[in-house]
Amino acid sequence: MVAIGLSPGLNALEPNCRSSPYLAYHEITKAEPAYLYGTSAGQFREHLRCVQRLAALKHSRSSVLRITLDDGHASQYECAFPVLQELSMKATFFITAGWTDKYPEYMTWKQLGELSRAGHEVQSHGWSHTHLTRCSDHALSAELRGSKFALEDHLGMEVTAISAPGGRWNQRVVHACEDAGYKRLFISDPWINKKRAGGIAVLGRWMVTRNMDENKIASLLDVRGTSMTLLRARNLLKLTARIMIGDSAYQALWRRVAEKTQSPGGHYFKGEKGT
Repeated sequence: MVAIGLSPGLNALEPNCRSSPYLAYHEITKAEPAYLYGTSAGQFREHLRCVQRLAALKHSRSSVLRITLDDGHASQYECAFPVLQELSMKATFFITAGWTDKYPEYMTWKQLGELSRAGHEVQSHGWSHTHLTRCSDHALSAELRGSKFALEDHLGMEVTAISAPGGRWNQRVVHACEDAGYKRLFISDPWINKKRAGGIAVLGRWMVTRNMDENKIASLLDVRGTSMTLLRARNLLKLTARIMIGDSAYQALWRRVAEKTQSPGGHYFKGEKGT
């Protein structure tokens, strides 16, 4: 969603701007997913092949670098990693560092090391998946720095990017990310292709859901005309609903829609994605 409370220069959408070329995945399952933001391994393979075809048509391999996965769920290692290797594609894994090696449904440091050695990016998704906009200044710094330092310490590589949990961000979050040493902030607003905010780049992404086939993926990556207008209108409707009923009520509604239970940390989080 478009961020609330940003300066007009960052919040404005250019009339003819391109939509984001980044796709964001969450759980990748062997069977059909029950979770709205889950994707089966078969779907994931179809989507990646679609991305490869689009890249070939445009005579560029840049699109193959634009697959991202949030949370660090173990299914990403078990189901997504083999498909990426099979198709010789790279992805960025955004990891909730505080859940790593702590809960069985999330990846271990050993698995993350394997991803990194295979050439995939391993970046931050915060320490505990707390919405960054709700953090005090002290807690915000702890979320950003704790995750970054833990990933760097365990994996021996620099962490320069973060995906905002729940897509929630504002100007304070942008400044805190920059102060913590991040250079890229990924959000859930598909209309932001790339914007600079001081020394940090803010990049939007498309949240992939279980009902998206390869044709839908192709339209998201190369959308224009009437399709763009309709998608913008739907996104604006979501933003308006969040403003009208409040973020907490909106989050509760999406928890039910997304059919997801509590996270290991004791708070709901999956339904917040892409909302």
